[in-house]
Amino acid sequence: MKFKIGDKVKFLNEQGGGFITKIETPSLVYVKTSDGFDIPFSTTELIKIEVKTASANFFDEDFGNHEKLSEDEIQEMEADAKIEPLAHKRSDMLKEGISLAFVPQNQNRTLFGLIDVVLINNSPFNVLFAFFLKYEDKFQGQDYDAIEPFSTFLLDSIDRDELANWIEGNVQAMFFASTMDKLISPVNEFFKIKGSKLYHENNYKTIDVLEKKAFVHQLNDLKYQTLISKTEETANTQSTMLGRDIEQALGIKKSLIEKHKIGLLEAEIDLHISALDPDYQNLEKNEIMKIQLDYFEKTLEDAMIHQYQKLIYIHGIGNGILKNELRRILRSYPDIQVKEAAFSNYGYGAIEVHIHYR
Repeated sequence: MKFKIGDKVKFLNEQGGGFITKIETPSLVYVKTSDGFDIPFSTTELIKIEVKTASANFFDEDFGNHEKLSEDEIQEMEADAKIEPLAHKRSDMLKEGISLAFVPQNQNRTLFGLIDVVLINNSPFNVLFAFFLKYEDKFQGQDYDAIEPFSTFLLDSIDRDELANWIEGNVQAMFFASTMDKLISPVNEFFKIKGSKLYHENNYKTIDVLEKKAFVHQLNDLKYQTLISKTEETANTQSTMLGRDIEQALGIKKSLIEKHKIGLLEAEIDLHISALDPDYQNLEKNEIMKIQLDYFEKTLEDAMIHQYQKLIYIHGIGNGILKNELRRILRSYPDIQVKEAAFSNYGYGAIEVHIHYR
């Protein structure tokens, strides 16, 4: 039986009952009894009292309490149960901004049991958010709320077979503080996680601010979020600036993919080891391949975060091993199209990647 905050329950193994005030896990909840204490109970020890049913009338005779929680009380309890401060004030592992985390409840066997899906606000701002999941060709609103600075918000606790429903969606968010020299532009971030990553134990790392193992997907980076000046005149000027002009005006560093930008939403990445590591002469062949593939995946992921549409990867001619590995990895992305890059510019030494966003 699934419980929610505010449900009236009867104890199976003892007299009395109360109201659900907190859901710790799907199998453990807290019940406020008539004496005002919040006591943890296994859900197997409770029965929900449905309003206006024979069983409700029967059990009411036993614990004789017709009290009902108000909507405001229920909402306050739900908010308290979902929001949790980070263990440390700021993460050294995560970028400043919002992240989506999948946290196994069984920390010893991360590929088994229920998973808590949480939003992490690793910033000094309050965040107002709306979270959507994509189902077929539509977006379904999952939750909306506010997260305090340096806190997490529990979106849901899900079974393993529900993971596929949580790998694609959208997050919209605004950053708020009582006083801000510059406003931060709203976030409208579409995300798509490679489903297979959630089924590899090595992808669940201990995150400093959670003090738990989790798979974390970064949704935005405040370092690259556009700022809006406090004067309307300056704001209008900044809004007309493009590309490198905006970066220079805001004094921010380039993202990884921006370093390779050759046009509007286009980039060219040279994967020759000499372009990636100046000390490559002492590297073994397997080390070279690892460096190349790691850089390939990092730039690809960063390109998708920043909505790039066309990427040129220069792999060289060689024996074709690197090229085949690139194509193998790209086949796992359903919205990516790959073809040979223009022969007139690259010969047989590059591939052209087109990323389609739904």
